[in-house]
Order: sequence, then C-alpha cells, then structure tokens
Amino acid sequence: MPKNKVVSLEEAMSHIESGMTVAVGGFLSQGDPLTLIHGLKDTDVKDLTMISCTGGFRDRGIVELVKLGKVRKLIASHIGTTPDVVKAYHAGELEVELIPQGTLAEQMRSGGAGLGGFLTPTGLGTVVAENKQHIEVNGRTYLLEKALRADVSLVRAHDGDTWGNLRYRGTASNYNPVCAVCSDYTIAEVEYLYSPGEIAPESVHTPGLYVKAVVRADLHYRGSSLSAC
Repeated sequence: MPKNKVVSLEEAMSHIESGMTVAVGGFLSQGDPLTLIHGLKDTDVKDLTMISCTGGFRDRGIVELVKLGKVRKLIASHIGTTPDVVKAYHAGELEVELIPQGTLAEQMRSGGAGLGGFLTPTGLGTVVAENKQHIEVNGRTYLLEKALRADVSLVRAHDGDTWGNLRYRGTASNYNPVCAVCSDYTIAEVEYLYSPGEIAPESVHTPGLYVKAVVRADLHYRGSSLSAC
C-alpha cells in the first residue's frame, strides 16, 4: 500500500543539495510552486541549475533565487519579464540557455518517458540549431533535441491526496505535468489535501507514482494557479 507522502516544508527541502538540477513548473509565476521556492530560499543550497519555462514574473518565482545567488544556470524559454534575471545574465553572474517553449516541454516529457530525445524542425536556421545534430527523414531535415532530466522537480497542484496523486487547475496545467515526471524526486505543493480515493481516478492528472513528497501550500500563495497574470 502506498505510504502517506505528506511532509513538512523543511523535510522536503532537505532533499535538495547544492549543485543539483531542479525543474520547476509554472509560467510567469502562475502555477509556480511559490511555497517550495520560498522554502528553498531559506536553505544554504546554491550552484543550482534550474529548468523552467520562465524565470518567474517581475519579482516572483525563480528570480527570487537568482537574486540570492543560488542559481548558476537557468534553462528557460523566456526571461524578459524578470529584469533581475536579465541583469544577472548581462553581469555574467548567471548562465542562461534559451529553448523554444514547445521544445522545452517535449524535452522534459521525453525525460520522463525514458526517451533519449526527439526530432523537431523548430529552430532550423537559427542559433537554436548551433552545435546540434541534423537528421534527414523522408526528405525533411530535423534537429535532434535531447531529453532533459532533473534531480528534483518542484510542482504546484490545486489539490492532491496523501499518496501524491495530483490534479491541476487553470494555468497550473502549463508546465507542471511535464515537470512532475522528468526528475528522480518530485515534490508537490497542493492547495487542498484529500485522503486516498477522494479524487476520482479519472480526474488525476499526475499519478502519485511520480511524486515522492507532498507539502501543503502556504495560504498566502493560494489561488496563484487560476489566472494569467
């Protein structure tokens, strides 16, 4: 029988160590696991590689970790809405790798599916294609994009149960589902927590099989998954 995966924020953060690669769900701070990000701020962890669609939004999200000097590299699709991330990049304090949104999502999904990578025409003829293998299939040229995996994933769900089954709502359905499957240890923050069986199986978006720890979301951040900005 699956065990109760509910833990304290402090215990969840104890699984993240300096130098790790951490994948983070959300888009422009909507659906971002802000409780977990703030928990990480209070640790001594540093030299992280972060994988996320964006660097957050204005002063919320991963940008908070960047400002504290905890992030060595950010793999993302967009950083324009986080001036402090852009500033850190131009100052040479942060390495940034920009990847098209759809490509990034599929790289994460491929990592969770056990694939080595996938073929896509996106980025051909641009800087995205530099130093990447080109493969021709049926007369068309594609880029080989390698799968991405992380040591730890941080995701946010509207609700979940004590076994780690998750259900997303609104824009939290963006990168959280693929983020949840692309690492060795997934930590989920949930707004509402239920007992096993209270969430109908057909309503589960991320099975508890992928989730190692569940944390109750801070009340201050509840509702951040519903709207765009």
